[in-house]
Amino acid sequence: MLFIIRSCRVIQKAVETLKDEYLFDLIEEFRGHILQLIEDQNGNHVCQKLIEALTKRSKLSSGKGFVYGRNIEFIIEDVIGNITRLSCHPYGCRVLQRILEHCDLPQITLVLDEISKVKHSLLGDQYGNYVIQHVLQYGRVEDREGILNLVLEPGNGILKLSQEKFASNVVEKLLKYGNAEQRSKVLAEMLEEVENEKEGRICIVLLMVRDPYANYVVQTSVDVAPDGEARQKLLSVLNSNSEKLRSYTYAKHIVAKLFPSS
Repeated sequence: MLFIIRSCRVIQKAVETLKDEYLFDLIEEFRGHILQLIEDQNGNHVCQKLIEALTKRSKLSSGKGFVYGRNIEFIIEDVIGNITRLSCHPYGCRVLQRILEHCDLPQITLVLDEISKVKHSLLGDQYGNYVIQHVLQYGRVEDREGILNLVLEPGNGILKLSQEKFASNVVEKLLKYGNAEQRSKVLAEMLEEVENEKEGRICIVLLMVRDPYANYVVQTSVDVAPDGEARQKLLSVLNSNSEKLRSYTYAKHIVAKLFPSS
């Protein structure tokens, strides 16, 4: 296994080019060592290449897909048994992303089901947030709905999560990949009013535009908000506060979107 990790570029090339029978022999060398492979800075590239190559061969084969699937099953089994550990690991999160991008639907479903159980602990993690972003992009409607509910639940909320460095990325992706109804729910939350110590009642979106992370969420909402009452109210609030926006350091990109000639 140490040889494999140190020779990762050679092994990656072998995974791409070896004939099936030799590739399957090579894969057997990884059995029982998947976590060691995934968590190594070089070995994780080999694991990513295995996932990509085997699923590609499966999709191009005629009637042999089950053979390739069988040879990736032990990787999936080790991954789903260690979802939180790998999602919050700098290399493990990459392997999970490749699974969501490339694997067959039954394998992806197994992984999505496990991620859904621990998504609350991944949302604001520096690596886990990338896994949740991939769930939003490649997952099922119910996965997006589960993340939406987590974002909107009491104790979280759009303002709080959008002001967090890593969780704000998830809120952006939720706006980007959610359906029209899900986007509208996010917008409705942004347009709620809260009590501010200095300014009294104020719309949440006006607190977001001045924040170094939350302003990106507002930018995305302007880009993707579905036509309708919520979008019109969002634009109305921003337009009616244009002078304030111009005075906020982090609102300059929003001003450029709304007033391109100013």
